[in-house]
Amino acid sequence: MIRLISKKNTPHFNNLLKNLITSNASNKNLIEELNSFCDEVLEQAFLVKAFTDYGINSNRGFFPEILSRFKHKILPENIAENELANFSNTLFNKSNDYLWLNKINDENWFEISKLLNSQLLKSHSKKLVEQNQNAILILCNRLTSIGIDPYLVSKLPKADDNDSPFFELNHSVTLFIKKHIEIKGLEINDDELNQVWSSINKCEQIFIDLQNKKDELGTSLHLTFIVQRAQQQIERIKLLLNIFVAKHQNKSNLLVISHLVTQLVTAEQTKNKLRPFIKQTTNLLAYRIVSHTSEKGEHYIGFNKKENKKLFYSSMGGGLIVVILVFIKHFIHQLHASLFFEGILFGLNYGLGFVLMHLMHFTLATKQPSMTASFIAGSINSNNNVKPYDTFKQIITSQFTSLIGNLIIVLPVCFIVSWLSFYFYNHSVFNLQETSSQLYSNHPLYSASLIYAAIAGVLLSLSGVVIGYVDNKVVYSEVAERVIKHPKLLTLYSFDTRVKMAKFIEKNLGAIIGNLFLGFCLGFAGNFGKFIGIPFDIRHVTISSGNLGIALGSNSQLNLALVVTVFFGVILIGVVNIASSFLISFIIACRARNLSWKQSLKVLLGLKINA
Repeated sequence: MIRLISKKNTPHFNNLLKNLITSNASNKNLIEELNSFCDEVLEQAFLVKAFTDYGINSNRGFFPEILSRFKHKILPENIAENELANFSNTLFNKSNDYLWLNKINDENWFEISKLLNSQLLKSHSKKLVEQNQNAILILCNRLTSIGIDPYLVSKLPKADDNDSPFFELNHSVTLFIKKHIEIKGLEINDDELNQVWSSINKCEQIFIDLQNKKDELGTSLHLTFIVQRAQQQIERIKLLLNIFVAKHQNKSNLLVISHLVTQLVTAEQTKNKLRPFIKQTTNLLAYRIVSHTSEKGEHYIGFNKKENKKLFYSSMGGGLIVVILVFIKHFIHQLHASLFFEGILFGLNYGLGFVLMHLMHFTLATKQPSMTASFIAGSINSNNNVKPYDTFKQIITSQFTSLIGNLIIVLPVCFIVSWLSFYFYNHSVFNLQETSSQLYSNHPLYSASLIYAAIAGVLLSLSGVVIGYVDNKVVYSEVAERVIKHPKLLTLYSFDTRVKMAKFIEKNLGAIIGNLFLGFCLGFAGNFGKFIGIPFDIRHVTISSGNLGIALGSNSQLNLALVVTVFFGVILIGVVNIASSFLISFIIACRARNLSWKQSLKVLLGLKINA
């Protein structure tokens, strides 16, 4: 019955649930069964493992945890008979029962408690208190071991000094709990209790500081996993400690117990779910990646006419490099190497060309969307407002400007070089068969060029992610400081030279690796598709326009309608490149900031979003 009404929204659900509880308050059989079940759980279940493990990341690490969850989804682990999971799965036997359990409000928990025998908890109080105490001690020991982990200490050295709050927490909690274990009925000393809470808060603050310093320190999956596990343990310690204190002070701990029950059941039913775990754990790392990408994205936007003019000239320079890359690729193809080695050479050609483009501060138009999309998502401030809609207009203008800057060089220059070769040297860069192949491979109707353009957009987005990831890694791994202090460089270069090297690496390493990644992906894609026998390739607007220019210059007897159609096909390729890259990067950036689809759409439209 509860599952039927759980489909309602939360307020309506609680009203219906209250009516359901009231109507069954006189059902003696139901009440007897409920009390019998609770008595069986309290009598037989071993709760320490549930208190210390359920809903808390294991110490295996991120990837082993994913593997473990995946294996247990296929073949569930063997659960001991006295484990709480056996009992909870009997009562909550549907995989999504935790959803309606989390909807129950405090008022209904109070109504449910009226159905239970008041003597039930009292008869098992000794066992419950002992297991609760043991769980608190175990969690504090585990938290201390995390607090002195070298991986964590390297980021926050103060966590391992003589006044470490983790040692203080372990000491104060151990004394506090053991005193009450040895002396039954001892009243709680407020000063001792405040000391315990103070120690917990100090430990919690360390992990908060670590997250707040993510811009300065960077982050990693392993560090995020450790911090998340520590925070889960701290929250569980607080919950169990509140139950312990309420018991000794004869206060009602109903609400605390209800929260604990909800947590444990939710943890048991979601313990093998992969998507929420991956999303929760990678959220901070994803945030840092898109933040680094967002910072670079600002450089791809012209906020006024002067900056757009500069961007246009920069794009013309980028177009000139693309011309060279297109001709080099053709010459590599003439070597007739194997698919694999030809793909490697294509990738090196594009990758090194894109790196050169970056170092010379030139612009490749289609790389803009993956950067500027993160900038739009990053424009959300702490108050969940967005920048004016003008920002989006400036981005559209900048992308259009840079695209024109690329094409105004690539297409004419490739045509002129090819025509000069044909006119003066009677040498066609593309023979008749190659010319026809290049034209029809970019035809919007007779080829899959627009689908391949979308694939290129995906790869462009991934290159932005790679750039952000490496930039974060450079900060997190303190690469710049390590270069300055490198023992071999100390003997070869002066301090000023090492500082310059360190700054260059810190500023450019992400972009260099990201551009090499993009180059290899674009260069190897077509050969990879041929190698495994599937229609997999890319179409990039600047490369396609270069090939079109060479084809036009290599043969004067071409059908005008075909040429015009292919020209517009190349323009469509550019539109798909930009649109797909922008949308994918924008979605990644918004998801990293925990924005819903509705909120993401509002950001895209320049509207304010609610908290």
